[in-house]
Amino acid sequence: MAWIAMYLLPPDIDLLNDWLNQESEIAFLVTDGPARWIAQSARTISRDIGTQVAMRGHHFLWPDYAEYNLWHVPSGPLPLLTQGLTDGIVEDPWHGWAELRGGQNPRIPYFGAGHPGIIHLELKLHSEAEIPMSNFGWIGNHYRMIGSSADKSTEVFWKKLRGVIKKMATQIPRANHAYSPSRLLTKR
Repeated sequence: MAWIAMYLLPPDIDLLNDWLNQESEIAFLVTDGPARWIAQSARTISRDIGTQVAMRGHHFLWPDYAEYNLWHVPSGPLPLLTQGLTDGIVEDPWHGWAELRGGQNPRIPYFGAGHPGIIHLELKLHSEAEIPMSNFGWIGNHYRMIGSSADKSTEVFWKKLRGVIKKMATQIPRANHAYSPSRLLTKR
């Protein structure tokens, strides 16, 4: 799985949010009621932090936390998983859909083990004691061997996302330099 790690302060989250909202190839997949989801071209992440339910069937909220599935729109339609043997597609994500088979995580829609058109964004806001690691994750071509490969446009977009983060950030070394996170720099 491809991964981009970041240490983010509130102004960094706003900067990242602005970039994502302006990116025409990305849609936020957000809740539209219980087991209902909708695609939105823009979102105000700061309003979502601390408002997402931690576990299905519970009302515990994770403070200083938000996560999203981001749909790379040019990658094609989203699968609609069913309880039966055949699955369908989400007819119009922009008008919402009811999830027929959900996953364990109630904060994001479920598309199976890994859909190559979905990029996961996990945001953890800093506390007084630490700045936790936020990240983008993407399954990429992990399931290519079984016929689920990423669209070429999504591969190009992932490289673009990596480049944008690298350009906007200062890399902070870790013991394992292959996974060194970045600290975004806010423009002042």
